[in-house]
Amino acid sequence: MTPAFLSFADQAIYLAHVSLGQHAVIQVLWRYLRPVDMDALTRFRDSLAHGHLARLIRPALLPFGRHQWVSAPPPSAAIAAVVGPLAPEATQAWADAQVELALDPVRGPAWSLTSQGFTDGSTVVSLVVSHCIADGLTIAMAVSEAVRGERRVPIYPGVRTARRAATALGAELQRIVRDAPATFRALGQLARTASTSLGTSNTSAASPVVATEDDRTIVYPSAFLRVPTSVWDARARSRGASRLTLLTAITARFAELLGRVRDDEVTLLIPVNQRKGLSHTGGNDVALATLKVRVDEPRGRLHALQRRLRATLLRTRQEPNRLAALLPLVPFVPRRAFWAASHLALGALADLPVTCSNLGDLPKDVLLIDGDAADRICFRGIDRPVARRAIEARQGVATLFAGVIPGYIALSFVAYQPGVVTEPRHLRALVEGLLADCELAGEFFDA
Repeated sequence: MTPAFLSFADQAIYLAHVSLGQHAVIQVLWRYLRPVDMDALTRFRDSLAHGHLARLIRPALLPFGRHQWVSAPPPSAAIAAVVGPLAPEATQAWADAQVELALDPVRGPAWSLTSQGFTDGSTVVSLVVSHCIADGLTIAMAVSEAVRGERRVPIYPGVRTARRAATALGAELQRIVRDAPATFRALGQLARTASTSLGTSNTSAASPVVATEDDRTIVYPSAFLRVPTSVWDARARSRGASRLTLLTAITARFAELLGRVRDDEVTLLIPVNQRKGLSHTGGNDVALATLKVRVDEPRGRLHALQRRLRATLLRTRQEPNRLAALLPLVPFVPRRAFWAASHLALGALADLPVTCSNLGDLPKDVLLIDGDAADRICFRGIDRPVARRAIEARQGVATLFAGVIPGYIALSFVAYQPGVVTEPRHLRALVEGLLADCELAGEFFDA
């Protein structure tokens, strides 16, 4: 079987995960106001295990080799039975506990599917997937196909055996040779970037942070809700904006309320899908657009913000990304350098960015994991438990996720900001105030 090499971007994400020891995951939550059909949910799980998520990462044998995808064995155990129903107010704590379950993108499992009943008769189902093997769009596609019972023919070789080692080694050598032109172009780009940057950087240093010495680990506080599309669209029209522009304005206001402001501006990072059609099999394929927004800009009419947003997204799609041009160098970067670069990116970002991640229109069948539509759904990208001292040294984190499901905009707020939001209750109160400011009415996931 032809080796399936990771893209340079996927290998970079995996190496950053290894060097930092912080495992990013995507979690999808479904809430049913009834017990779920466990037989149907098991069939869904089995189909999921034969789709886009049915893979692991095999690290390269050679020091400068490319990592490969390998097929993951399907789960052999049944979906874990719960001991007993929990009180509804424990929904968030249970969802956070699922993020803490061990995942391993190399040895497996790289994802988990669990369910829990509650004393009000509702059920919540959680799918947690290692970000190393899939991003939100890949997971949405995998869920949609699994709901339809579709199973993909295995396209990856099996897990490595001694007999396959020689074949794998030869394939890596051939790949290094084929990658050589891209590697030399990347070296040229690196040299040009370095010469241009010398003496021209005027980026202000990050404000000094007095980090706590608290080594206790936390899951970032989150708040999940949905807003009717009719309400959202009416509010967008009243401000001369599209759905996406209103989402961007809300993210900017979210950043302001958290205090993630620099020189009267907030910095938004907006993932832009780079996939070419539905045949994409990589784990992650996005570029990051950067948009600066003045703190007063989201408060009035949004025409100007909409024009700048459209121009920024178009430029990100059309112009070569400097970082992407350097990705062929990823296999040659020592782990220690990856550790240093990752810490620099996470801990010394002067602009305190907030990520605005829009999944767009989700397939309708993502709600149907037990055969009938769930009453609620939400997505969030989040790190597995992180030490408080580590996140405070990074000056916190903030992300807003959005996806469109039939009749609703599903929103997930994730934030930890020292002195502002350190507990889920803090974030929920902040989000309630944000919705009121934006004249939007929402319904929380556990309502």
